[in-house]
Amino acid sequence: MRRPLSRLLVASLAAAGLFVLHSEVPAISLGSVLGADGDCKTAVDQFTGTCTADVTVPGRGSRTGHHDSRESSRSADAQGSEGVSRSANKDDGKPACVRTDGVKPQPVPCTSAHGIWQADAECYASATPSDPQPPQSSAVWQHFDENFGVGDEQGKVYDCYYPSTGQTALIYLFDPPTAAQAPPTPGEVAREALAKLDLRAVEIGMAPQPPATAVVGLPVWLWVDHPSEETFGPASASATVRGVTVTVTAKVTDVVWDLDDGTTLSCDAGTAYRAEFGATPSPDCGHVFLRESGTRPDGAYTVTATSTWTVEWAGAGQTGTIAMDPLVAQTQVIVAEGQVLVS
Repeated sequence: MRRPLSRLLVASLAAAGLFVLHSEVPAISLGSVLGADGDCKTAVDQFTGTCTADVTVPGRGSRTGHHDSRESSRSADAQGSEGVSRSANKDDGKPACVRTDGVKPQPVPCTSAHGIWQADAECYASATPSDPQPPQSSAVWQHFDENFGVGDEQGKVYDCYYPSTGQTALIYLFDPPTAAQAPPTPGEVAREALAKLDLRAVEIGMAPQPPATAVVGLPVWLWVDHPSEETFGPASASATVRGVTVTVTAKVTDVVWDLDDGTTLSCDAGTAYRAEFGATPSPDCGHVFLRESGTRPDGAYTVTATSTWTVEWAGAGQTGTIAMDPLVAQTQVIVAEGQVLVS
């Protein structure tokens, strides 16, 4: 998104007195605005007597430029969601520069015949400073120094080509464009988005529900209790880093139950038990214990539900996946022999 500098004063020898930069007119260079004698070569506002032009200055987020807005984009907390794999991911995609100025986000070449892509300003900056630069005595530098603590000794003015309009404007850069930070891969941005999701292990549903006692030989029902975006998905989040926006979608694709008696089951969400089901077995996720739990540690079986998440990302014209460690929930159930009454 272009961020125009709303008002910037430049010393002028013209009778108009003031040189104002704003966004209502096409982008032009200082050289085409002021003549060698300081006269205004473009439009003079009939009401204010000011010479008008448009200058766009990119954000300062990665020390590539400066703008007049106090807003700044922050990447997500580097702290990942619970269970996110910290190992390098081979499915990160390719580094991509992205254009978003009023169009659907789309990848663009990071370099072109016009220069090097500047994500904050969404234009191609020339590799060398504009020639000529504003004089050191110019109010341009005074304005930058007074308002932003910068001046001609810290940065330069560059021509920047906007593919959205086919026009060239001026931007102020702290460092030459060739020193600009390389764009991130979509996969790196995807992990920033994933860190926004509070993904957790499933809540275990079981009948009989602990601390109630299960009975040897009778069905035990297992299911994901109160499934939510955080425990079962799907859950989505987006992040933007240096102009690259990526959206991730996470959902549970498998729940593996370890019954602690040598049995494992692979289920989906399962079916919640209701009283009218009586002693019938679960239609999709259940178990029958064949031995009581008195000989087990703590006199109970430890039931473990391990949920596997699939995390997919899309952005910068690419798609991929993120490896994520399974999330684990546990509970204990006491299993006893049934009592038979004989009269």
